[in-house]
Amino acid sequence: MLLLLATGLAKAQQFVEPFADFWSEKECYLVTTNGDTLLGTMRSMTNERGYITRLSMQDSQGVIHKFRAAQVQRFAVKPGALAKLSTINEKGTSVRHIAKTDYNDILDRDWIIFDQQSMPRTKQRVALLQLLNPETDEHIKVYDHMNGSKSMPIRILGIPIVGGEERTYWVVKDDADPVIVRKARFKKAFKELFADEPMLVASAKRKPKFKDFAQYISFYNQLKSGELSAKK
Repeated sequence: MLLLLATGLAKAQQFVEPFADFWSEKECYLVTTNGDTLLGTMRSMTNERGYITRLSMQDSQGVIHKFRAAQVQRFAVKPGALAKLSTINEKGTSVRHIAKTDYNDILDRDWIIFDQQSMPRTKQRVALLQLLNPETDEHIKVYDHMNGSKSMPIRILGIPIVGGEERTYWVVKDDADPVIVRKARFKKAFKELFADEPMLVASAKRKPKFKDFAQYISFYNQLKSGELSAKK
């Protein structure tokens, strides 16, 4: 059986809440594909199907720099108060969604982080996608699937009880091609993603849970680094 670290069990790892929006004139930084880092403020951006394809920022000398997504390795912007309030409002789609949302994560967030990746369903094009596991992305990166499937709303007396929760993620493991991980097919995706750590796969005696995806990634990283031991 897999021997889980007490620290891993003490606090369940979760993905950060995806931000619904953000505004320009906010502090940001950018790392180009050449490895150069630029600090400044965001001026504008262009998006396609919700994903950033172009952006411009102003450096401390007042110079405007324009980039296509293909020129950017990572981009991060500080969310302002309006962006946080907009995101909190967007999470209020149902009673369960409200209860499951980590509002402290939204209010305390320092940076919204984006990486260059292939666009879902349009893999020949790249865009900047919002990273949801910035603290555990050593091997597996999970991105907000902007136009992905969400749970259907169920109402009682006109009040939405459930609905609006994520059911798909855009996932990249090491240098492999991106894949869509779906709640409905998570058992298959779980076995494929973690196949190189069979003890982790075997530890999920029952059907692995989509809601625990972030925790599985955390355990996987600990196994890879040797922090987590496996015993029979």
